[in-house]
Amino acid sequence: MLRLRALLATLLVLSLVPACAPVSGRGEEGSDGELGYSETDDGLALTAGSVEEAMRTRCSTASVRGLALQLVGELNAMRPGRMERIDGIDNVDLNSAVIPYLQAPAAQALRRAAARRGSSTMTINSALRTLPQQYLLYSWYASGRCGIGLAARPGRSNHETGTAIDIDGYSSWRSALQSESYRWFGSSDSVHFDFVGSGTESLSSLSVLAFQRLWNRNHPTDRLSEDGSYGPQTEARLRMAPAAGFAIGPEGDAPAADDPAASTTSIGVSWSRGASGAYAISATAPASVVRVEYWVDGRNRISTVQRAASDTFATSYTFSSAVTERLFEARGFDASGAQIARGIGLIDTVSGTAVFIRQTGAAEYEIGLERAPTGVASIEVDADAFALTDATSGAARSSRLAVRSRFTLLGERQFSIRTYNADGTLRGTLRRTFTLE
Repeated sequence: MLRLRALLATLLVLSLVPACAPVSGRGEEGSDGELGYSETDDGLALTAGSVEEAMRTRCSTASVRGLALQLVGELNAMRPGRMERIDGIDNVDLNSAVIPYLQAPAAQALRRAAARRGSSTMTINSALRTLPQQYLLYSWYASGRCGIGLAARPGRSNHETGTAIDIDGYSSWRSALQSESYRWFGSSDSVHFDFVGSGTESLSSLSVLAFQRLWNRNHPTDRLSEDGSYGPQTEARLRMAPAAGFAIGPEGDAPAADDPAASTTSIGVSWSRGASGAYAISATAPASVVRVEYWVDGRNRISTVQRAASDTFATSYTFSSAVTERLFEARGFDASGAQIARGIGLIDTVSGTAVFIRQTGAAEYEIGLERAPTGVASIEVDADAFALTDATSGAARSSRLAVRSRFTLLGERQFSIRTYNADGTLRGTLRRTFTLE
């Protein structure tokens, strides 16, 4: 009890710290990887899968994606029609971590600004941001972790109200954005622009209220005041909240901002590395998809293929860098140019043994090894210590060095890939963390 009181007192002090400017776009994801903490600084054990655990052990806002998407769904339920998608705007590309919504006037102004520079492409690294995402960023900033140079306290960022963007190449876009009522924040946060035109409303308190409503819906005996105020009680519950999302979701099951099940269909992705180092890449997409773009790391478009050229959207690409754990995406577009499908994976672009995680269908993924060491006869795969059964062979131990499984629990998962010799003895274990959608 004394520890809890001390914790709440500490949270109250933190809530009184003056607000900082919004975080820069480069800090949206932080740096990938684990930090290795197992308990809080005050000695309290972390709750597995909580927002607090994500803050202490991760450096990516993707670690709270499931909860973030639920909160956007709740916001959409509270303010129908207030938010507008920005992922279909010509000449605008979104980092994979971006929730693709802004308030409607800000989205429309962004569309006009993008059109001002013709064929030039604007890359957005952050737009609408939810309460747990802002909590992570501010916590990392305040503790000097994860490379976050500047962040606002939760409830104080314009990103939470859906009127701010962080972009690459800010200097080349500054004039076009300012012509459409976007104000440049300045040299202290040079990638940040705020929409200051008419027609918007302050939604930052609604970001807090959305969490309070979801918490109360799932904890009827431990209710928060639904006042939209970010105080110590709300922060304490936010720290305990499940990063993957609550069991009971948004009011009326309102669709989340970039939930693929709500807005897009799935694409199956595949690749293999040839002797020359070139990757043969392909995708299986719905008939309504006429174009597929392949992206790596959320910001590098490596190829665009029309269905007219290849029904499997086949292409070849040679990576210039040997890097592990890279996000791979296939984005599918219809004849109108709207993105309607998506497939994701994790790719190791190395010449030696590589782990892969590839989406093969809706909530279905294949996890395995490429170019396994000589002598590896089979593998087993665990997700969060739960053994997976290969849907292809029906066995947990796979001699084809891949395990395909359909997942009911999406969000960030911890994968362990154990390798075995022909006599059944364990050789070693490889580990990866990946966010399933």
